[in-house]
Amino acid sequence: MMTLLDRIKSHSTRLTEADQRLVSALLENAAEAAFLSSARLAERASVHEAATTRLAQKLGFKGYPELRSQLQRELVESQDAAERMRRSVAKVEHGDFLLDLVGSEIAALEHLRLAVSQDSINRAADMIVDARRIFLFGQGHAQSITQFLRRRLDRFGMTTIVLEGRGRDIAERVVGMEKGDLVLALAFRKQPTSYAPLVEHCHAQGAKAMLVTDLAGTMMQPEADLVLAAPRGRSGSEFQTPTVPFAIVNAILLTIAGRHQSRVMGALERLSGLFDEFD
Repeated sequence: MMTLLDRIKSHSTRLTEADQRLVSALLENAAEAAFLSSARLAERASVHEAATTRLAQKLGFKGYPELRSQLQRELVESQDAAERMRRSVAKVEHGDFLLDLVGSEIAALEHLRLAVSQDSINRAADMIVDARRIFLFGQGHAQSITQFLRRRLDRFGMTTIVLEGRGRDIAERVVGMEKGDLVLALAFRKQPTSYAPLVEHCHAQGAKAMLVTDLAGTMMQPEADLVLAAPRGRSGSEFQTPTVPFAIVNAILLTIAGRHQSRVMGALERLSGLFDEFD
C-alpha cells in the first residue's frame, strides 16, 4: 500500500498551487492535521474547501475523509515511540531545553527510520561510488553538511566539486559536467533558486542527480533520480533539526565503507601514508 508521501511524490508534477499549500499544511504538522476537518485544513492553507476534495481525488482517494484516515493510520503506525517521548518531555519543568531537545531529536530519528529505507541508502552509496565526479550542492544550513560530506568523500579517494556562491558561480563549476558524473544536492524547506537549472543541466548531460531533503523535497522539480526525504522534526517556524540529514549522510558513508570496503580501505591506507609524508 502506498504511503501518503509516496502518493504526493508520484503526483508532484500535477499539483497546483492550491494543492501545494494543502500538502504543506498536511505535512508540516501531520499529528495535528490528521484530525482537522476539510474546512479547517482549507482555512490553514488559505484555499477553498473544495480544493481538499480535489487534492484527495488527485492522489487516488475517494475524498478528503479517506485521505485523512490514511494519515491517521500512518501516524499510529509510525509515531508511538515519538509520541511517548513527547508526552514525557511535556511533563518537565519549563526551561529544560536540553531534555526537550533530546526528546525532539529522538522523535525525528524515529521518523527517519520509517521514511528512508536501507535499500535507498544502498542505492545512494552505489551511485556515489560509480560516479566519475560528485558535484555537491547545498546552500544556507545545508552548507555545513555539504562540507562534511566533501571531506569524507575526499578521504575515500573520490573526486568532489563543491558548488558554492551565486548562480553564475555554480554555472562555471558545472560547465564541464559529463555523463557519469553525479549531482548530490541537499535542500530543505523550499527549493533553492539554482536547483532547477542545476538538475536540468545534469540530466541534459546524461549525469545523475540525488537529493537529500525534508518533506519539501516531494515538490521540488525537476525530480532527482533518487530522493531521500525525511521530516526534520518540528514544523513551521520552530527548530528544524540538522540531525536527520546528517544521519542520512552518515548512513550513506557507512554503507559505502561496508559495500565497497576494499576501495575505501585502500584509499584510507594511502591517505595515512600521505599524512606521514606531508607531516
